[in-house]
Amino acid sequence: MPHQSKKYKKRINKEITKTTREQQWIVHGARALNKQLPKKLYRKTDDWDFFSDTPKKSSMLLEREIENEIGIDAYKQDQLPIAGRMESVYRIVSKETGEEIADFMKTPNHSNLYTTISGIRWETLEHAKLAYRRILSNPACIERWDKARRDLNRIEIFEHKISKKTSRKTISKSEIPEPFVMVRVPTVSWG
Repeated sequence: MPHQSKKYKKRINKEITKTTREQQWIVHGARALNKQLPKKLYRKTDDWDFFSDTPKKSSMLLEREIENEIGIDAYKQDQLPIAGRMESVYRIVSKETGEEIADFMKTPNHSNLYTTISGIRWETLEHAKLAYRRILSNPACIERWDKARRDLNRIEIFEHKISKKTSRKTISKSEIPEPFVMVRVPTVSWG
């Protein structure tokens, strides 16, 4: 299984990154969250999740690019229905082990779908929150609830920390509205 070794995985990830940048696919899921959240909220992930206007064509293209890079015909396509929707996920998997490499879904129609970092489009935290809430409200997606809950929690922890930092701002006297007066209250000792 040479294509499963660390050396090949590094080459595969490099090829995926290059092709993603060229094709302007949108990375979503855990990898997109990891890119935008602090390291302590990182979740290990091995596969890539993409939005594409042409998911089937994109998955075939990426499979071909990976196999050309490593010189082995080691992957195949799987088409899986999406629970509760009339769409499919196009998945690239190892022929030998079934290990998932990448999933492609149709790009959703959303105004704040992605942010660009280092030339790659990443799903925004805002869109990810909407997607996870949609999953959690859909009984047909029950097998994905645990992962969605964990990822939504990671975003909310991050946002809570950000809001706490911004709310600690020190207010100067000039920023206090007119009707308010600053009063120094002496400390009282009971004792």
